Amino acid sequence: MGSGLVLSQVRRDQIWRVLNTAERNGQRCGGPVLLSGMVVGAGLVELSAGPLGQSSRFSLELLTMLVLQLVGPLVVSLLGMALMMPNWLDRVERRGSRAWLVSVPASALLAAVLLLLFLISSFCAGALTTPRNDLIGEARALLSGVAFKDVLRAMLRCSFFLACICAWSQWRGYQELKRDRHPALMVSNLLMEGLMVLFALKLLWISILDPINLQAASL
Repeated sequence: MGSGLVLSQVRRDQIWRVLNTAERNGQRCGGPVLLSGMVVGAGLVELSAGPLGQSSRFSLELLTMLVLQLVGPLVVSLLGMALMMPNWLDRVERRGSRAWLVSVPASALLAAVLLLLFLISSFCAGALTTPRNDLIGEARALLSGVAFKDVLRAMLRCSFFLACICAWSQWRGYQELKRDRHPALMVSNLLMEGLMVLFALKLLWISILDPINLQAASL
């Protein structure tokens, strides 16, 4: 009975540490992700509706498909890795090989939220950029065509990417700390390795696990 209460308390403490870590990291990553989403949304719609001469509806549908299928998880994971790498290594230095118990779940949770913010900011920027006659009507039509399962799949994909990068970075950071490597050189190497891991995961996902289906959207 007593051991069960102790385990329950330990689990609650673990959950709170994960949530607090995700919140602190979210304060650090939220602004850059929102700004990146605005740049991607406005830039893609401007290109599609301008030089390419596509309709407003086509531009917004293309934006949504690319954000959910390709650009969103990649950009969010990349920004998350760059912004949270110092925090990951600091936790490794303080907690050693057990640092991943908090960092990996917190990164996975945060990645899902950041992808949702990226999607909202890119869509809002794209909708405001596109030449339109009926913005509200187009927005309603587009939102009604976005499947919840596609958004959920993209959030899970982004969580998987960032959690894997976090686990790899903290494992490699722990090995490097035991060798007394210089911190600046260690961060540089881990950023390069994390980028390679991200691209490898993305290639694996879009080629084997979940190939992009251009027939899925009514473009």
